[in-house]
Amino acid sequence: MRFFLSLSVFVSLSIFTIQCQKQVVPQEEITKFLPKPKVYIQREGTGKRGSFVGIEPYLNKYSYATEDSFYLALRDYFQMAKEKELLFVDRSIVVLPEYTGTWLVVTADDKSIFAATRIQEAMEILVKQNLGSFLWHYLFSNSYSADTLKETLFRMKAWQMSDRYQSVFARLALEYRVAIVAGSIVLPHPKVIEGKITPTDGPLENVSFYFHPDGRVDDQIVRKLFPIIEEKEFLTEGKLEENPTYQTSLGKLYTMVCADSWFPEVYKELQKSEAELLAVPSFVSPADAWTTKWNGYNGYANPKDIDPKDIGSISERTAWKKYAMLGRLKDPKVKAGINVFFRGEIWDMKAGGDAFLSLGGKPVLNVVKEEKNQGRLYVLFL
Repeated sequence: MRFFLSLSVFVSLSIFTIQCQKQVVPQEEITKFLPKPKVYIQREGTGKRGSFVGIEPYLNKYSYATEDSFYLALRDYFQMAKEKELLFVDRSIVVLPEYTGTWLVVTADDKSIFAATRIQEAMEILVKQNLGSFLWHYLFSNSYSADTLKETLFRMKAWQMSDRYQSVFARLALEYRVAIVAGSIVLPHPKVIEGKITPTDGPLENVSFYFHPDGRVDDQIVRKLFPIIEEKEFLTEGKLEENPTYQTSLGKLYTMVCADSWFPEVYKELQKSEAELLAVPSFVSPADAWTTKWNGYNGYANPKDIDPKDIGSISERTAWKKYAMLGRLKDPKVKAGINVFFRGEIWDMKAGGDAFLSLGGKPVLNVVKEEKNQGRLYVLFL
């Protein structure tokens, strides 16, 4: 009885939804509200072998309004890097921040979503504008998480998100002839099948893809190993032994997604991989999180090497410096490491953080000075 009642409600709401045509954000509105960031550039090293590049684009909700606006928002940074002669054809790897692809969940949807001022309001409108699809996935798709509403929302949009994500990053990789660690995106246990990123009916994961300079997406996928408490409500963790190493023109590359860079066991796996490069796409929010007191590992027991006196004493930024990439990267084979952070304002969510850099086995001082609406380019010449 419950099934047939649900089906009846679903059909009725589907008919209503179909009748409500979506109106995308007009191009003039997108242009008006897109951020026009100042861009800070830091260059390190003198090598001619190639370049390892970290990009922290400053993005807002309108950066995701259409696939084209997303592409152009990122292209500005790639073009600047090219014009400044920071990129080498087939000999550069560009690293983007965690969750760069996740906000594609709203792309090409109704303009009322972008008129909202809060994330919660925007997501509620997104559900209403796609009510038939949302109910179908809610009632009939597999569920693996405690937060079934958030899980359903991302599952509902998974195919559109993966298509746009692959389209944009494949285009940028081919256009600039560079490899790209394309930040991360939330998708249901994706696979790469015959060269296409393909969502499945598995659990949601925070995943990162590697694009080759010819635009191909690698069939190996990095899956976040240690989602924090807020993520555990709807994301499933990956398996350490399955974390891939990519063969690149600059040597083997290993990727740790954000919190993964805090755990000693991941660095043991890094050492086994014999990687020469380390990419760490990250996300920190709110914007002032950097200066707040550090409360220890989020969702996990503190490793044995943590000084208990640091908890509640040092700042979040100092904790990142001490216990993440800069503090834990001891392998002399790793010639360069880049830890970049998502920057921008997505509705009422503000993200911040300052990149960490390592070159030749030594930490590199990030001398950036914070400015409003600031994008960043970090270049390590190898």
